Amino acid sequence: MNYRLLAQSLVFVTSAVVLAAVLAMALRFEIARLLFAIGVAGIWLIAEIYVAIKVALGLWGWSGGLAGMIVPAASHEIRPEDGGDCELR
Repeated sequence: MNYRLLAQSLVFVTSAVVLAAVLAMALRFEIARLLFAIGVAGIWLIAEIYVAIKVALGLWGWSGGLAGMIVPAASHEIRPEDGGDCELR
């Protein structure tokens, strides 16, 4: 028997029941509704920060690749002893 799968299922069902109970209380009481809304807003804020970080890291990697293509192209050096020809180092 897979105890890890059993434990995961138990945790999932328990958290789903607790969230359903919290939602039921939020529909009944005004303060609970306010706290539930704040909690949901906090979860969305964390998700948005996570996505912003992932996008920024992707952009950082992309800009590093682009800079790697630009820098060797800009490092052409003109040598007078070669008759002024450009060459890559």
